[in-house]
Amino acid sequence: GLYTSPHLKNFTERIRINGKEIPKQKVASFIEKHKDFLERQKLSFFVMTVGLAFDYFASEKVDIAIVEVGLGGRLDSTNILMPVLSVITNIGLDHTAFLRETLPEIAFEKAGIIKNKIPVIIGEEQAAIKNVFETKAAAEKATIYFAADTAHAFKTDLLGHYQKKNLSTAVAAIKGLQ
Repeated sequence: GLYTSPHLKNFTERIRINGKEIPKQKVASFIEKHKDFLERQKLSFFVMTVGLAFDYFASEKVDIAIVEVGLGGRLDSTNILMPVLSVITNIGLDHTAFLRETLPEIAFEKAGIIKNKIPVIIGEEQAAIKNVFETKAAAEKATIYFAADTAHAFKTDLLGHYQKKNLSTAVAAIKGLQ
């Protein structure tokens, strides 16, 4: 399973199994079945979408799911999962209205996905916040890996300097799963 956010063209591209988007009928039936509950709880669009994804993955009995966290981590609705591996890509000054204002404060929120004894990959090593992740990982007894430590000269057709960092992060995650 794959859950990502946001979508580019169609809502259904957020939720996939083996590369196939969730059927529109599955979306409609989920909303129809849970409409009263969703309205009563006044859930956000993101939380409802996460619920839909988890329901779909459970009903289809996926073996493994890659789930992208929303804005933060610590208080994110996806944080109810117990992963086999966590990945934190890079930390920037985006979403400061929700995640606080400094890189260490934002890193603290993102570090909220680090779980007890679950390995974590940090995609981009940033001196200003490295200790935030190391401290949280130590408290959780989680093994921490920095993707830069496993960097290789992989080639990609993807454009943008950040894609090399993304590729290193993906390779580190694969190694972490092994």
